This record gives sequence, structure tokens and C-alpha cells, in this order.
Amino acid sequence: MLFALTTLALSPAATAAEPHFSYPKVLTANGYGVAVFDASGDNAVLDTFGDHLYQQYSPESEPTRDLLYDTYFGVRAQDESVWLTEANDYRIVPGTNVLEIDRSRGELMITEFVFAPMEHEQPGIVHILRVENTGSETLAVEAFKLENWHVGDPTNENEAIQNEGEGLVMWGQYSGLTMHFVPLVSPTRTDCSPNNPYYAVNEGWDLDACDLGQGDDQIGAFQWSLSIEPGAVEFVGVIDQFGTTDGITEYVASRTPDQLIDAELAWWDAWHDTGTEPADLSEDERNVYRQALAFMKMGQVREEGDAYGQILASLPASAPVGGFQHIWNISWVRDGAYAIRGLTAAGHHTEARDFLEFQIQDDKTGEWTSYVGGMDHALSICRIYGNGQEWTDVEETGPNIEFDNFGLYLWAAGQYVRASGDTDFATEHQAKLFDETADVLVRLVDPQNGLITADSSIWERHWEGHQKQFTYTSLWAVRGLREAAWLAEQVGDSRAQSYSDEADAIAAAIEEHLVRDDGVLVGNLEEHLAGDPAMDLAAIDAFNNGVLDPRGDYYEPSMAAYERDLGVTSGPGFARNDDGDLYDEQEWLMIDLRVAESLRRACRPDDAAELEDWITEHAVKNNLIIPELLEPSTADYSGPAPMMGFGSGLYVLQMHQREVLVCDGDTGLDSGSDTGTKPPGGGATPTCGCNDDSAAALLLLPLLFLRRRRR
Repeated sequence: MLFALTTLALSPAATAAEPHFSYPKVLTANGYGVAVFDASGDNAVLDTFGDHLYQQYSPESEPTRDLLYDTYFGVRAQDESVWLTEANDYRIVPGTNVLEIDRSRGELMITEFVFAPMEHEQPGIVHILRVENTGSETLAVEAFKLENWHVGDPTNENEAIQNEGEGLVMWGQYSGLTMHFVPLVSPTRTDCSPNNPYYAVNEGWDLDACDLGQGDDQIGAFQWSLSIEPGAVEFVGVIDQFGTTDGITEYVASRTPDQLIDAELAWWDAWHDTGTEPADLSEDERNVYRQALAFMKMGQVREEGDAYGQILASLPASAPVGGFQHIWNISWVRDGAYAIRGLTAAGHHTEARDFLEFQIQDDKTGEWTSYVGGMDHALSICRIYGNGQEWTDVEETGPNIEFDNFGLYLWAAGQYVRASGDTDFATEHQAKLFDETADVLVRLVDPQNGLITADSSIWERHWEGHQKQFTYTSLWAVRGLREAAWLAEQVGDSRAQSYSDEADAIAAAIEEHLVRDDGVLVGNLEEHLAGDPAMDLAAIDAFNNGVLDPRGDYYEPSMAAYERDLGVTSGPGFARNDDGDLYDEQEWLMIDLRVAESLRRACRPDDAAELEDWITEHAVKNNLIIPELLEPSTADYSGPAPMMGFGSGLYVLQMHQREVLVCDGDTGLDSGSDTGTKPPGGGATPTCGCNDDSAAALLLLPLLFLRRRRR
């Protein structure tokens, strides 16, 4: 069993230009429930639990509630009685969902373990305390666990708690919510409100008996009396489960707490073994890579029914920096495409297929059809409710309507079929893929200029005059239609050539209308025509998708402009665009990762490695978590973390892309999925050409092309 903890600096670094610790949260989830450990305040404890991963199941349902105020252990030993709310150190065991927290005091080496068990198909957590006597004398130790949950109506009112076998059950008298607390080791005592066991431990008392507690803010607790010889170890623990006790007996199966920890770690090792890792990962990269995959597995809903298979944009936690405390535990088509590509690249095809199928359920779209030219469409035009239903946020400027979703989904689906060989997916979903996705893209082409018609696109600019003809939407239409052409060939659909031709035409329109006279690829047509710089790094995927050649005429002028106008001061990363909104000006990790891929395609591997290392080193110092944002002057974590598609999925994909995007001066770019080779159906064919002549030519580029920070 693994008990050693890595060392974390538990205060932010003073030097903003160096990767440093800034995010004192870490999570565990199992596809059913999710819990958050938070060390940002006075206490370092579990203080968040949701019985679903998603934010809201349907338009009619209430948002998923946080049911936990806090839960933690306590000890009485060596003339001290204390609740264990201070952490010496904490981490997530790399590549797993097992949280490990050092609570050691005096001669007691105390380690807390928390995980939402993957073997158990219920929302809940396993919470275990390991106590080792490192002294020379036998110690009498009283161990405690406090259960402070809010299941009443609306938060903690009208609750009741009582014994349930050796455990406890708490329920809301009007809410219909119930929590069960099942000890893994028989307790000496149980207690509950109105006795308030919190104060009993503070005063050094044993717990009282539990009969029935009723009223507001009920609390339960367990006590175990232990005698620990020198060098000996004892375990205690509880399963905290929402709803019912279903499956607990079968899950535990007479296993001891330490065996449950070992089994959870073994489950993750076995799951990782089903995938394929890049061969050239450093130890740090491998830890971040495996954890990125683990977060996506943790964040994929396993509930039976319509919710099954979705992966959220983030798990429900956020860094309290810069005002970006939003939480994105909502499924998006766009984020989903990047998550699917990461899973596909890593060989986890079952998870990729499940998410693909979640997004194209029958009868889940249609409310916003008028914005899509009256066309039936398989995909949501923005985000997705927990049950798969189409969802967009509506403000005074109208809804978000995002046509990039169609191309992104086709890219993810095509790459999945290529990697897995699962042509049955294309056969089974032919109407969804072609009639209601690829054909929609074709009919969204603007006859005036050949680009995809105006939409809200990746940065969700809403409607009512804010929609534009975004480069990002059109470039993904090109890639999506090329994938549709290939998929159509696999199933014998006659539209293959027309999809290919349409993709080539849109690619030509991008080059004609969205490249400035100085060779810079702009972010949208309207600002470009108005004479604005229109800097938007979402456009970088044109060079990653075979739309424009990263070794052609436009990449270096474009990158020079992006580096000048969108580089942040804290390090090698980038803001997303020049629109001036505070959200835009944060450093976006998904942009950093897409830029890194383009740099490798352009035979600038050192610059790509600088961005990859920047993200890896930050993750290593922050529990292997990749966030949505870094604050642009300090590089502190900001916004939701961990991100799934925009963080974990793209990191995994980049590690695999790095393996195949090799410039050696002789053979050029190695072949492989999503490489710079010509995509199916035509388009630009990037070359490597990293030989002495081209290297010398690069030295002649003006100083404008040198990397710089804007602000």
C-alpha cells in the first residue's frame, strides 16, 4: 500500500514567473457522486458533496445541491483531544481518485484517505483514518468522526438523525433527501444531536448515546476506542452514502479498510492498463497525464438512463482568484470534443463512444431550430442538461448559438472511428452524423463569402448583433466535413465527395477572407472588415487541422502577431483574444495547448516544449490539476479546476500529438491521427522542412517574430 506523501508548499509562491502552488482544493468522484477537499479557509476538510456530477438534470429540475457542510475525524490521545481539521500535507495519489491527507500529531502518524469508490455504483465516499504509533509505548487512542450534512429543507432545516444498525441515518423531513453513515469498523459509541458531539470532543469527553435527534442542523458522530502498540497500525472508517444503503455490503465484502484502499488503487492501475501511453513521458508528465485521464473517468456520469456517458466541462470546484469562481459542471459539445479526442488518443474507446452517444440522443433538440435555419439538428447548439437535453443560456443579448459544435463533433467522431475501428458507430448513427450534422454545416455556408454564417462560436458572444463569422467556426467546419467525407466512405454514403468539396471551398474562403494583407490570420470577418486587428487565438486550430499550412506563408506572421498582442506577462502563455473583457485577458490553458501543437507542426519544438512544461510544472505543484485559467500577471490558478476537455483532454491529446509530430529534417512529420499530413478529402498539406536551409531562413525573420510578453 502507498502511504508516502509528496511535499506541497502550502502558500503561494512569491515569484509569479515560476510555476507555484495556488489551488488548495482537490476532488474525488466516481461518476455518481463527487466530494471536494478544501484547504483554502481556516480548516482543511471535506466540505462539498453532490449526489450527481452534473449541475442540473433538466430544465424542470432543481440544481444539484451541495449536501455537505463538513465531515472530518478527531483523536484523543497523549493528553490532547482535537478534531483533525489541520493538514500537514495532502495530495491525490497520481492517476487515481484517492485523496491522502497527513494529519500526524506527536507520536501518532495519522493519514486520512477519501475516495468515491469506482467499484461501487452509488453516490458516496469511503472515508478512512489510518493511525500508526511511532512511539515506544502502547497508546490509548480514541478516534472520532463527525458527520455534519445538510439534507433538510432548504439547507439544514427540519432534519432528523437516528441509529441504523451500527451506523446512522439522517434525513430531511420534507426534502426527501437521506444520507446513510455505515462504519467499516464497529464503533464503540455513536452520537447525534441534540447532544452536539462537536463540543464533546473539544472538551475531552466520550460521545453520548444516539436515540433520535430532530430539528435544524443535526449532527452525528462515531467513536472508536483503540489500543495501539509501538509500531502498530489501526484503521477506522465510514462509508457516507446518499439515498440508500444499496450495494454497500456487496462492495465491502468483508474487506478491511486498508484492503479497500488497496482495491481502489488496483482498480485504477487496471483501468490505465487498458489504454496506451506515449513512450516519451517524463515522470512528472506521466503523473499529470494519468491524472488527466483519471479526472475524465471520474467526471464521466455512470448513472443509468439518459445521463449516462456525459463528461462535464469541469468538476464542481473553482479557484477563488480574480473573481472567476464560476463552476462548469455542465456538459458542452465543444469541451466534449476535446475530451473525446483525449480519451481516443489514449485508447479508452469505450468512454469516448459513450460520450459521443450521449450527445446525439433522440428528441433532445429543437427549441432553437429557428436559429439554425429551421433545420433539424442532432447536437445541442450550446450546452447540455444532465439528461441530454439541449440548453443555452439567454441574456439581454439573446441566446448562445454555436455552429462550431457541428464540426467539432464530426472531428471527434471520425477520429474515434479511425482509432477504434468501430465503423458500426457510423452505421448505427448515419442519420445523426450526416443528415443532422454534416448536412446542417453545408447548409449553413454563407453564399456571399463561402464561410459559415455568423454564430456565437467558442467564446459564446450571444446574439442580437454580437454574432459574427468566426474563423474558429469555419475552420472546424472544414475539419468536420473532411471527417464526414471519410465516415461516409466507410458506410458507402454517396455524400462523401460533396462533403470533401465543401470542406475545400470553406478552406479557400478562410484563406481569401480571413487572412490580412500582412499574412495574419484574424479571428472573425466583421472586425477584420472594420479595420480592427481581430486577434483571436481560437483561430490557431486552422494550422492544426490542415486548413492552413503551418509551414506556409501565414503561420509565422500570425504567431508573431499573437505573441505580441496576446502574450501574458507571467510566462509563455496566452490570453484568448483582444476583445478586452477581463475573462478574455486571463491566460487560457486550452489556448496554450493548441498553440503548443501548432508550434510542433511548424517545427518549433522548443517553443512548444516551453508551453507544455509550463502547464506540467503548474499541475505538479497543484495536485496534478489543470485549470481553466491562470491569472495573467501572477499565474495563480483561476476559475474552474480541474477542467476536462479544455484541460485534461487537451493535455492527453498533446502528449500523444507530441509523439507523432516529429521534425527530424529528413522524413518530415511522422504519420498518425491528427498530424499535419493532408486530411481526408483534401486541404493543405503541411511539410516539415526543418533542415539547415529552412533553419537559416528562420534566422532572417524580423525581430517582430521573437517571443515577447505584451503586458
